[in-house]
Amino acid sequence: MALSNKYLSNLTPLRGVAALLTIIYHVDLMLGGGGNMLLKTKDSLLFSRLYLMVDFFFILSGFIMCHVYGELFATSVKGPSFKKFTIARFARVYPLHFVTLVYTIVFFYISGKLGIPPSPVLQISNNGFSIFTNLLLLQSMNLHNWFSWVHASWSISVEWWAYMVFPFLVKPFMRLSAAGKALVALLCFAGYLCITFWLVPLVTIPAEIPFVKVNPAALSINVSYQFGFVRCLCGFVLGMMMYQGYKIDWSKKILGNGYVLVALAAGSFFCMHLGLADIFAVSFFPFILLAGAYGSVGINRFFAGRAFQKLGDWSFSMYLVHQPLLFTIGSVITYLNPADPNKVTAGPPPQMGMGPGWLVCIGFIALTLMVSYCTYSLIEVPARRWINPAKK
Repeated sequence: MALSNKYLSNLTPLRGVAALLTIIYHVDLMLGGGGNMLLKTKDSLLFSRLYLMVDFFFILSGFIMCHVYGELFATSVKGPSFKKFTIARFARVYPLHFVTLVYTIVFFYISGKLGIPPSPVLQISNNGFSIFTNLLLLQSMNLHNWFSWVHASWSISVEWWAYMVFPFLVKPFMRLSAAGKALVALLCFAGYLCITFWLVPLVTIPAEIPFVKVNPAALSINVSYQFGFVRCLCGFVLGMMMYQGYKIDWSKKILGNGYVLVALAAGSFFCMHLGLADIFAVSFFPFILLAGAYGSVGINRFFAGRAFQKLGDWSFSMYLVHQPLLFTIGSVITYLNPADPNKVTAGPPPQMGMGPGWLVCIGFIALTLMVSYCTYSLIEVPARRWINPAKK
C-alpha cells in the first residue's frame, strides 16, 4: 500500500524551532544557570521549562507517523509492512544515534587519558552496561538512575519503542468513534497528570550529585531516564489522535489562521513563563500542531523560507550533536584551565554573566548549525539511502 505523498511542509520548521529551543535550554544548563543564566528566573521561568520541547516532538511524531504510515496498518499489521516500516524508522534514527554515541564514548575515553577530571553530572552513568543499553535503545527503560553518554538520546530510545507499538495501535484507534478518540486524547492528559503526581516523586538521583534535586512541587512532567517511556507514549498517542482530527478538518476554520497560531504559541510560552504546571503548557501543543498542519496563506508564506526549511531538515542532527559538542567544549576548557588540585568539591558548574552567556549561546548555536549541516549531509541522508534504498 502506498504511503502518504502529501508533505506537510509547515511542520518541518516547527520541528526545527523546537530543536533550537532545546539547544538553548541545554546551553543554559551547561553555563550553570539551570534556567537562570540566559533569562533570570526572578523575571521568567520560561527557559527553565524548555525541556517541554521534547513533548512537542513526541506529539509531532505520533501525528507524522499516522500521516505517513497510517494507511499501511489501517486494516492489519502484516509482516512485510511491519518490516518496511521498521527499516524506514531504523534508517531515520539509528545511524546518527550510533555515530554520536561512539563519538561520545571515544571522546570521554580520550579525555580521561588526558587527565581531564570527569564531570559527575555528565559521566556518572557512563559504563559498559550503559553502552549496551544505549546501543539497544533501552537507556530510558528504568535501567539507570541518571543520564548516560549522549543525554538527549533518552528521547530517541523511548520514541523508537513507540514506533514499534504504533502499527498495532492504528487499526483500533481508527475504528473508534469521535467520542472514543476524544476520550483517548483525554486519557493522554490523564497520563500527564499521573506523571506529575505519581511518577515524578519516584524518580531517583545518584547520591554523587546531591545538588541536583527532584521537586514534585514544580508539577513537572520532566521524567526521562526513568519513566520516560510513559511520557513519550502520552505525547505520541495524543499526536495520533490529533491526526484523526486533522483528517476530518476539525476546527480548521479556527486553527488555520496565522494569528491563532501565534496566540497558541504565546499561550504555551506564557504558561512556562509563569511556571504553571507543565500540563497547561503542553495542552497548547496539539493545537499548535494542527494550526501548522492546516496552514494559511500567511503561515505557509512565513514557513516556506529556505532558512526555516533547512532548520527543520537539520533538526534531528541539531538535537543529537549539540550535547557532544557541549561536552567537547567543556572538556577542552577544563583541560586548558585545570582546577586547583587542593580544592576538590562536588557542586554545580560555575556561572557567568547574562551578557557573556548569550554571546556564548549564539556562537554555540552557529557552531551547532554548521556541524548539523555536515552530519545531515554526510551521515543522515547517505545512511538512510543505504539502509532504506526504497525510500529516498
